[in-house]
Parts: sequence; C-alpha cells; structure tokens
Amino acid sequence: MVENVPLFVIGLPKNEPAKGLLLSKFGHALEKAKKILPEIIEAKIAVETQNTEGTRTHYEVRSTVITPKNHIIYTESGWDILKIADNLCRKLEGELSKHEDKRQRESIRKKENN
Repeated sequence: MVENVPLFVIGLPKNEPAKGLLLSKFGHALEKAKKILPEIIEAKIAVETQNTEGTRTHYEVRSTVITPKNHIIYTESGWDILKIADNLCRKLEGELSKHEDKRQRESIRKKENN
C-alpha cells in the first residue's frame, strides 16, 4: 500500500483557489516521484505574494521536498500561478531522471561467468 506524501502549502489563505491548484498539481507530481524516490518524507510549498492591492498579484513560490539524505528545493516566480505550478512540477519530474536506475538488463560480463 502506497502512503501519500504529506504536502503543505504555506502563505495562502484556505479559501484561495490557487492553494487547491498547487495541492492537486504538485500532489500528482509527488505521486510520480514516490515511485522512483520512495524515501520522500514530506513536501512544502511556501508562497509569498506581492502587489496584492492591484489587479494582478506577483507570486514567489519555493517548494521543498525532504528526503532522509537531502532537501530538494525549487523556486519559481511570476504573475500566473498556473504556470508556476506547471514549472514546479516539470522541475520535480526532471529530477527523477537523475535518480532513476537506468540499468535495464543484466551485464554481459555477468552472463559469461555463469
């Protein structure tokens, strides 16, 4: 049974639609990451908003994925929270190729010894 990774969004009010968007998009990316990095302990997304009085809001988002060995940190900023969420997910999925075991078949040298 696969356990869900605890995901926290800090800096946005509970009724903000962007919070649910970040939780769902990054949550799906974490589920993909959990298959290759099963030792993920938790993930946190910290959002800082600027220029909230105007018609547009500027977001600075920092996501942290915590594993027993290290912290994987991604930062992104911009005006559109959808693009920020997509970029953060893309960065996390790009990290998976670094940790993926690329060895698909048994070594030829090992077959010769048998």
